[in-house]
Amino acid sequence: MLCDWFLPGYLAGGPIQSAATLTTQLGCDINFKIITTDRDFKSTKSYENVKLNVWTNYEGRDVFYVSPENMNPCFILKLIRETPHDALYLNSLFSKLFTIYPLKWKQQNKINSKIVLAPRGMLRDGALAVKPLKKQLFLLYAKLTGLFKDVHWQSTSPSETDEIKKRIGANVLLSEVSNLPATAQETKGIEKNKGSLKLCFIARIVTIKNLNFAITILKEIKTGIITFDVYGPKEDEAYWQLCETNASSLPGNIHFTYKGVLTPAQIGETISGYHALFLPTQTENFGHIIVETFKAGRPVIISDQTPWRSLEQEQAGFDISLNDKAKFKNAVIVLCEMDEGTFEKISIGALSYINRKLNLEEIKEKYLKLFSV
Repeated sequence: MLCDWFLPGYLAGGPIQSAATLTTQLGCDINFKIITTDRDFKSTKSYENVKLNVWTNYEGRDVFYVSPENMNPCFILKLIRETPHDALYLNSLFSKLFTIYPLKWKQQNKINSKIVLAPRGMLRDGALAVKPLKKQLFLLYAKLTGLFKDVHWQSTSPSETDEIKKRIGANVLLSEVSNLPATAQETKGIEKNKGSLKLCFIARIVTIKNLNFAITILKEIKTGIITFDVYGPKEDEAYWQLCETNASSLPGNIHFTYKGVLTPAQIGETISGYHALFLPTQTENFGHIIVETFKAGRPVIISDQTPWRSLEQEQAGFDISLNDKAKFKNAVIVLCEMDEGTFEKISIGALSYINRKLNLEEIKEKYLKLFSV
């Protein structure tokens, strides 16, 4: 498994969580060897208490943390070739050393193992809109040179399947296998009084996660007492300044607070302290934080740009078009005005919904088939 970031990192969000849960839940069936960098996303320091440039054990996993001086094609190719493996699992689409070079090596017969490529939502319209020219040029180059020949693609939802076929080709070799959720934690109840609501936003603070949109919706709500706490790394400082400025004109009944960055171990307990997650994301391939919210027995207010749909019908929350601000506003008001009995029903609905959607044993079997040679 090649990934730019892995545990104990967490600032890169979903991709780390996807790799972590997969290796946790299938570690008894598959011998994973993980090659990754020696530091977290945008960090200038190596992880503490982690051995570099040797195979080491991290929470039961075999991991090779590569230091900056060894982050070059010769070192990575040598490491891959010297490590016995049946399949090579690539956890990104645009990573130079951990995706593009391995695909070239496969073309050049320098590596012969099966390649499984999980683009992690990077072919969605919203994701391609970030640095679009560079990404479009790469996709054109890949098509012209046959870079994706013999690659086995992994999508994690029907919508991602459609995106891969649209961008790469209708006849692409592809398996649709959902990400695995983190191990379920015990759900905890929360008091719910009519006219009050505790909302949280847990995500990287970047344009695509749409925090400023959430703030704009809350500015229109003048009734009820609403807490809105924000957690996540300020990845885009200019965007955070925009959000902070917008939040300064929230009405007095909305209590907005930035609470810092959560480690993965803190997320479950934190979610349990709120009534709902408010995350009107522009695009989401899986959304580990959304799944963890459901698993905690909490509803979500999200956009319709995720795999989690028909939530109102399922009594699990709201998935709403980003063009319908009035509906977002109404969803917040509906939750705020709920009494404890009604809220308990939607909490049960959220947990029931995700348990039906994610059959762990079925997903595990699909992964075993995906990696088999």
